[in-house]
Amino acid sequence: MSVQVNGLNQLKTEFKRIENSILDATKEVLSDSATNIERDAISAAPSSYQIGDATINLSFIKQKIKKSQLNKGLRFKIGLSVPANKEQWEAWMEFGTGLSARQILSNPNYTEEVRSLAKTYYRNGKGRIIGQPYLMPAFFRNTANLVQDLVTEITNKVK
Repeated sequence: MSVQVNGLNQLKTEFKRIENSILDATKEVLSDSATNIERDAISAAPSSYQIGDATINLSFIKQKIKKSQLNKGLRFKIGLSVPANKEQWEAWMEFGTGLSARQILSNPNYTEEVRSLAKTYYRNGKGRIIGQPYLMPAFFRNTANLVQDLVTEITNKVK
C-alpha cells in the first residue's frame, strides 16, 4: 500500500516564498527602525558641555554615532565608534553622573540591562555632569511600535 500526495512540491515552494517574505519584511522594519534611531540620536546628541567657564567640544559624539548590521540584517547595533579613551564622555553625557545619573536612570523605560551598562562607568557617585540623553530616547521612540510594525509589514508581504 502506498500513499501519494499531490502538490507537495508546490506546497514546499509556497512555504519557502512565505519564509522569504517574512524575512524580507523583518529586515526592512528593523533596518528602518535602526536608521531612525541613528538619525534621532545624531540630532539629539550634545555638541558641547559647559563646566564653569570652560566649554568642552563634544561634536565628535554626533560624528561617531553609527549603525551596523549584524546577522544578515536581522540585528542592528547603534552606538558610538570611538577610541576607548573617549568612551566615558559618551556614557557620562547619556546617563549623567552623580545625582543626574540617579535621576535619569530612574526612568521606568530603562531596563536593568541599561542600568547595568551605565553602572560600568560609575566612579564615585559624586560627579556633577548633567546627562543629556540622546541614544536611549531615540531607541525608545523608534521601537515603541516595533512589534506592530513587524506584524503589519509581514502581513502585507505574505499576502
